[in-house]
Amino acid sequence: MPRAAGRRAKDAKAGRHFPDELSSVCLVFAKDEAEQEKDATRGLDEPAQRKDRSHSQQIRQPLVDKLRAADLIVRETCSRDNDEVFVLVSASEKRQRQVAQIMGNRKWKGLLKLRYRQMDDQAKPEKNEGAFTVFRQKIAPLYERSSEGTLFSSLQQQQILEFILNDQDESVMGPQLVQKDNLEEGNTPLDQLVRDGALVKFFRLHHPKKREELTKRWVYAWYNKQPIEDIREYYGEKIALYFVFLGYYTTMLWTPALSGGVLFLSQLWSHHTTGSMDNPWVPLYCCFTAVWGIVFITGWRRLERAYQYEWGTHNFEEEEEDRREFIQNKHTRQMHCEYRDEVERYPDPNWRNLALATSATVVSLFICTVVSVVSAIAYMKFQLLKILEPQGLAVLGKCIGGGSQAISIMIFNRIYQVVLKKLTAFENWRTETEYEDATIAKDFCFKFVNAYFACFFVAFVQNNIKIFGEDMHCPEWHCMPELTMTLASVFVVQMTVAQTLEVGLPIIRSRYRGYQEETEMRKKQGLQKGDLVPEMSEEERQSKLSEMVVQFGYVTLFAAAFPLTASLALGNNLIEIRTDAFKLLQATQRPPAKKAANIGTWGIILDIITTAAILTNCALVGFTSHGLFFYLPDLDPVNRVWVTVLVEHILLLFKVILEALLNEPPKEAVEAYERREFLKDKILQECEYMLQDDGDAEGFYTDDEDE
Repeated sequence: MPRAAGRRAKDAKAGRHFPDELSSVCLVFAKDEAEQEKDATRGLDEPAQRKDRSHSQQIRQPLVDKLRAADLIVRETCSRDNDEVFVLVSASEKRQRQVAQIMGNRKWKGLLKLRYRQMDDQAKPEKNEGAFTVFRQKIAPLYERSSEGTLFSSLQQQQILEFILNDQDESVMGPQLVQKDNLEEGNTPLDQLVRDGALVKFFRLHHPKKREELTKRWVYAWYNKQPIEDIREYYGEKIALYFVFLGYYTTMLWTPALSGGVLFLSQLWSHHTTGSMDNPWVPLYCCFTAVWGIVFITGWRRLERAYQYEWGTHNFEEEEEDRREFIQNKHTRQMHCEYRDEVERYPDPNWRNLALATSATVVSLFICTVVSVVSAIAYMKFQLLKILEPQGLAVLGKCIGGGSQAISIMIFNRIYQVVLKKLTAFENWRTETEYEDATIAKDFCFKFVNAYFACFFVAFVQNNIKIFGEDMHCPEWHCMPELTMTLASVFVVQMTVAQTLEVGLPIIRSRYRGYQEETEMRKKQGLQKGDLVPEMSEEERQSKLSEMVVQFGYVTLFAAAFPLTASLALGNNLIEIRTDAFKLLQATQRPPAKKAANIGTWGIILDIITTAAILTNCALVGFTSHGLFFYLPDLDPVNRVWVTVLVEHILLLFKVILEALLNEPPKEAVEAYERREFLKDKILQECEYMLQDDGDAEGFYTDDEDE
């Protein structure tokens, strides 16, 4: 192959120098023992002759030659323990431009878009102010360069690389690593190579300079705003939206955190003077938290829509492809769609009904188990208090009970996550959105009970029923002190354990992995530290948002029981932003970019929790605490119910009115979007003569470009 030989010679001449601005995808190949032994005797840098190639080399070398023949830049290096070969694949900017224009075709519906460069009145460039549009080679100077200094960001470069490697369009003249006839339905060429065992795995490499910059500006810059636009450019809209939500939620927490702290101090003073934590401020704080929750969810929807217009995703309707697992599932059926003249896949209806019934049964069993375990722990705590109260150790008994509830919640969550993944896969959903929505629905149904039932039990159940034949009513039928201890113990224990594991586990895993490699190492040569790190799964990324939604429930559902919940959540989230950023940048592989217009089903769940918070806070004030008697001392039980229902209806009405008034997207965001689109259309009109003969793609080239 003259082309492959030319590229290899050029790489060898350049030595190990490689342009920092080019992003890479890493293909990991295994080395067999024969190749490892030959490398040990021959030396790693000496190329093997064709007749001396081992079995692993005979698999790898033709694929590497195909990559070079497709005009890709290829570097090969060995792992530290010399049992794997890492093939780093990049594309020159000239190659990127050719493929980017093809990705902007109507066929691919603008798969890759760049911003136009926008100038202010003084002819100075305005960063991130241009409209997004598809790439056209003839007007390349009009596009805004990325924050990395290149025309295409490292994320876009990797999208281009995967487009080439997976031969998504014949006109790009990709490497054809796997012949189409040998591709299993639903697999890309890279997936097929992994499936066939020719490739161990493939992953996207971080951009060293941009990662270092983001680490300084994001992970360690505690007092600065998050660089959201840089996060979007580096990771895509979906991950950027998570951090927008986390930042917005953390900012909004300052209000209930400060007011909750003041209330807690007033409760301590009330306890000191009257022996009770109840005071006139408790009912007001409950109503305030309910209103705060309504304002929070309404404000988030407006912020979410503002970013939709900022990033051009407000009309985003991704025509999702069928999931690989769905295509390859034996319970997937096919039919010919006449009006579209193509084969359409659908799940076997009988199997889907059976799977949904099975999932509903399993989730119900888990919920019943949680209810039983919570009741059993409450009974254990009641018996323990009988022993400890005479000794003046009642607080210890309550802490043990609350801690036990927290541990059971975490154990059930761990077990359920494994079962949840299997159940959703069993249901055989067609698209990623359907799969994600089904996962979230089952996840929320269980976690709502698992996370909050211990508090619901104390607040609304313990005084009213017998458990195992035992009347376990609260002292003097007043359960607020008991609820305070339960909520405080459950929330603090879970938060502490979760944050400890999140910070400590990546460090422990990294050191253990390094220890294993050191013990097996025969040669010290390979990738830089941090290149081969664990992958963060989609489930793990979803669990981050799930964790925040559950925390939001603790803050809003039982506001008066433990007013410091918001303060603790605020402190946790200030750390969470940085630890999540650190994990993405330093402790895990770079995830694939995903576009998203919103946080999906989690937005609906936040709205459900906000509505539930109105009901629970009104019930806490009306039935669990004695706060109403500070304002209406002669209130009888019947009127107590009426007052509670009246306040609850007023808050629900306020929620409906506020949502109706603020249902439209922010006017400023819409006007800014329309201005960008107008300027974009104006530029296109001025350049129309240049684009008249501009085809879908420029001709493929094979000459080596100057690098």
